[in-house]
Amino acid sequence: MLAQFTGRADGRPVSRPLVKLLVLLIVSFPALAATPLLRPNDRLAARPEPAPALILAQTATHSLVLDARSGQIVSQQPGTSAILAADPGGRLVLSITYDRVTVSRLPSWSTVHVLSIDSEIPPAQAVRRAFPALGDDSPRPYAAEVSPDARYAAVGFVSMAPEPSSWWILWVATLDLERGTWASWALPVPGAHYAYLLPASNHLFVLARDNAVANFDTAGSLYRLDPDTGTLQGQVVLRSAEPGFAPIAGTAAARVPAVTGAHLGTNTLAVLTERLELFVFDPTTLRRVEHRAPISAEILAREIAWLDDDRVIALTQTEELVMVDLASATIATRLPLSGLFGTQLVGADPTTGDVLVMGYPIASEPGSACLYRFGLDGTRDTLSCGLDLNLYERRFARTGPLS
Repeated sequence: MLAQFTGRADGRPVSRPLVKLLVLLIVSFPALAATPLLRPNDRLAARPEPAPALILAQTATHSLVLDARSGQIVSQQPGTSAILAADPGGRLVLSITYDRVTVSRLPSWSTVHVLSIDSEIPPAQAVRRAFPALGDDSPRPYAAEVSPDARYAAVGFVSMAPEPSSWWILWVATLDLERGTWASWALPVPGAHYAYLLPASNHLFVLARDNAVANFDTAGSLYRLDPDTGTLQGQVVLRSAEPGFAPIAGTAAARVPAVTGAHLGTNTLAVLTERLELFVFDPTTLRRVEHRAPISAEILAREIAWLDDDRVIALTQTEELVMVDLASATIATRLPLSGLFGTQLVGADPTTGDVLVMGYPIASEPGSACLYRFGLDGTRDTLSCGLDLNLYERRFARTGPLS
């Protein structure tokens, strides 16, 4: 506090009246006089450090915060959930079960908000007004993401019509993390069988995997909306340059490739499909600024993570890690995940180039998944085991520089 009175940025002396004021302050407040003065370099050093690279995971009984580089437990809390989500700064974590959302502060796990999930929450009512056939059953959450400023969270739900109907619909809503309240709106995504959530500070992007079997040239749909009001600000359909079925390598199966993830940069929004077909949009207008044909006819990516704007890690349908150089449209590295099954891509570490994967060792017992750190040179480190994993609900989250 005193530092602002000790001199000027241009080197000129402090005026005499200001010196008298400083002396008066020191005499009147001895404790203040004992406070060390900050030099300009001290101010720089006192700036908040970047958020550490952490992985949130869970065992059968506890929720954990793990150091992403060593696997050491940073903190833990009794209890488990179906879905975990955290903001990139590692300040808040959402623990979501089928009937509630618990918002906690890290690393203490102190509870900030608890919200119900049922058919009476405002966004569920909005969906039922639009689709009365859904009835009164509670929606089921399947995914969640927190905005970079931890101001709000986007939550994806699935609602099903009562039996014997098999009709269902995906929809997205937001949760105000400052007030602890649900938004009053919902975005239904008819025809989608999954929707990726990309919350920015002032905009929410939803990337839907459409029912591609019925639309052979459609890889997905991209929506941009206001996270507070739900106002739809733009929508675009992604049409493949090479539509049709793509074979899954090493099998007799094939599928219609759909979108498999997106990366929100400073001035661009990049989307990749399972065949590594690239779409690049202006995030402010959703105008397409680039479209590249699929990179490989034999690779079908199941999940992706960005190391940077030009390098992507893909986990393929055939349990293989692939590093893709988007700038040159080439496959830089291929690494089989031998000895593992049920793998999920946790994230990539841009600072080291390493990749984090959760999966089950071939000989493991149920409920004993492990977290691995892979170097693209083929090295593998086991960071933690005994973890819970689910192919349909993401029971882990990441913070810090991990992407």
